[in-house]
Amino acid sequence: MRTQILYRADISMIIGNLNIRPGSIVVEAGTGSASLSISIIRSLLPHGKLFTFEFNPGRAEEAKNEFIQLGLENNVVSECRDVLENGFSHAGYTEADAVFLDLPCP
Repeated sequence: MRTQILYRADISMIIGNLNIRPGSIVVEAGTGSASLSISIIRSLLPHGKLFTFEFNPGRAEEAKNEFIQLGLENNVVSECRDVLENGFSHAGYTEADAVFLDLPCP
């Protein structure tokens, strides 16, 4: 299964509509290629955090490595998890400023 990469105009609209700002706590289900994830992280720097969950183990590992390569690892928690089965709660947050769900069957 392939992922759909979002383009800058779409990413800008999503980030604006979700009101993501520096310091935001954001939850994302469906990391995919991490295109949107990386833009979200850059929007919430320097003190915000993205919690992102991907059900495909290969994509989850690739995204985690990319976050590290880009020096963004301090502002992201990236886990392999099927949120449809296991939800997206995490000990790292009790509330979020924004949630973005990119699920195969919403």
